[in-house]
Amino acid sequence: MKTEIKAKVLRIYLDEKVKSGNKLLYRAIMEKWLSMKMPGATVYKGVEGFGASAHMHDAAILEISENLPVVVEMIESEKLVKKALKAVEDLLPDHCLVTLQKVKAFRYRHYEKK
Repeated sequence: MKTEIKAKVLRIYLDEKVKSGNKLLYRAIMEKWLSMKMPGATVYKGVEGFGASAHMHDAAILEISENLPVVVEMIESEKLVKKALKAVEDLLPDHCLVTLQKVKAFRYRHYEKK
């Protein structure tokens, strides 16, 4: 069964080594949302990217310790996305980027036939 829902995509673009206290920021965000019982979120690690510093970050084998880009993403109702962002806004550094987009999302549920 396929259900169409109106949703928002929240994306927070960070450097992987940015910290909040003694934790990596992306981990602190995920733990905060998990403690709030948010339905789900994902962290994506970039292979290559650059930002305002105009310095290329990439995953070349000789640069294993490089500071790669990460994206924390949540796709949920507008209400939940706004709540999630408000909960972590104070943790976000000046040099991060946050985007919000409207999307049509489809939830698929597969039921066993009896």
